[in-house]
Amino acid sequence: MSHANREALLRLSMLLRPALSTQSFIPALSHIHFGAGSATAYNNVTAVEVKAKFDGLEDCCIPGELFIKVLGSFKSEDVQIDFLDKGSILLTAGRSKIKVPFLESSAFPYKRPTQKPNVVEFNHQILEGIRRCLFAVGSDPTHPAHMGVTLDTLDGKAVLYSTDNFTLSRYLTDFKIKLPADSPIILPTFFCEQLLALAKNWPDEDVDLEVYPGAIQATFGSKAKLLTKTLVDLEPLDFGKIISKYLADADVRKLLHTIPDTFDAAWNRALLILSGEADKATKVTSIKEGFAMFSKSQVGEAEDRLEFEGKVPDVRREFFVDPTLVVRAAKTCGKLAFFPRVIVLATDDTSFLHLIAHCAG
Repeated sequence: MSHANREALLRLSMLLRPALSTQSFIPALSHIHFGAGSATAYNNVTAVEVKAKFDGLEDCCIPGELFIKVLGSFKSEDVQIDFLDKGSILLTAGRSKIKVPFLESSAFPYKRPTQKPNVVEFNHQILEGIRRCLFAVGSDPTHPAHMGVTLDTLDGKAVLYSTDNFTLSRYLTDFKIKLPADSPIILPTFFCEQLLALAKNWPDEDVDLEVYPGAIQATFGSKAKLLTKTLVDLEPLDFGKIISKYLADADVRKLLHTIPDTFDAAWNRALLILSGEADKATKVTSIKEGFAMFSKSQVGEAEDRLEFEGKVPDVRREFFVDPTLVVRAAKTCGKLAFFPRVIVLATDDTSFLHLIAHCAG
């Protein structure tokens, strides 16, 4: 018999939850493994391991979702844990008792990497770059190189990229790193999401990326580890070359203009009119003070004129663009520029650039 703090046990389980398998082909993959000083969830692709010790829960695997729901149903501060015969654990909180099954540790298939890794040190800028670039990752499994954030270097400094084949994001840092074999690393979308979640949970811990053959692992000091398998032969895109193709040799900083206060509302009105359309397209044309927008669907029409103070951005030609893509990027960007084949949105310091492809009118 032993006791554990219910809230601490529930918080731990919620951190591990994203790595629980939703399939039942291998039962242990939907279980939380409690070992000597740590708890782990592993779905055969991604593993989350958190340093934790709960007396009475060593060397066993408990069904993760069931365990979370049971702990959530209790209201008391402590939970009493008793191992019963025939592979069951009795959880008692106050007058409530629930019996849940468990598996032996030997059923849990996760093995920690044993090779010596190449280590890449992360800092807050890299984490911010991952966060910024995440909204533009692809979801098409036929283009796996799009399904994540790519970590690369530019002049020896970390740079992050992402694309969904319609838009492209770049985040520059001034943090120097050394990549294994000077090769870019694709950080899968799910890995990035959990990386940010764990970093938020332990904001004071140093984060390192360990690169293994066929896997990458993020370590958060001595608190936690996040591992995911990777495709060894996956070829990263040459993002620098792609950006140069669309922006040529232009000095983007000089061409950027401050987005007016009416910008978001105008594009949201366009999106409102086009919300029921499968292929959304707003027409943008140049006017003396800035540019005009026109959207039309079976619902109705929306027209807006956006005026800029001082020098007016060069729209260059009439074109059509999906307002969904503009609205998404404008939430975090304050600058705007037009190029022959793309709209560029950027943060005020231009550390973050977001390119949106458009079509000629």
